[in-house]
Amino acid sequence: MKTYKNNLASSMTDHLLKIRKKNLRNSFCRFTEMEHRMESVAEYNKMLFINDSKAQSVNATYFALQSIDKPIIWIADGDDSENDFSDLLPLVRLKVDAIIMLGKNNTKLYETFKDSVESIYQVTNLWEAVWVAKEIGYKGTTVLFSPASKPNGEFTDYQERGLMFKKYVKELV
Repeated sequence: MKTYKNNLASSMTDHLLKIRKKNLRNSFCRFTEMEHRMESVAEYNKMLFINDSKAQSVNATYFALQSIDKPIIWIADGDDSENDFSDLLPLVRLKVDAIIMLGKNNTKLYETFKDSVESIYQVTNLWEAVWVAKEIGYKGTTVLFSPASKPNGEFTDYQERGLMFKKYVKELV
């Protein structure tokens, strides 16, 4: 009797998992791009510009870096005094060619990655960050604006920050 119950439970679990997998697959197939979350903005000289302004944490930026298969120019934004960027080190070493640091307090960001990427740039505003990315980028590069922090100073929220990124990209390309 115990074997029968185990087999029944196993069969029911298998059936439920198949239903869940099918529902998940269907959900992902219907998923459309969200504004400010891995949003393709424009392509310029075979470089793709992605707006991930909604990435207000290191974990969100980890997901963004992980999901891109091409060389990355990463634009990071904001006051990093509370962030621990060390979780990003393996991905940055593997995928990031350059980091463009936006903001005033980027000491921790710089110290974490200075030995892991070839080039790190400090800029004063988002317009300058987009311009530098356009200048240093090359065919096949993805320019990823994934701040890994909440906006401070220049923008009130991630939506405003993302809209400005898109505006600046479209003005340059």
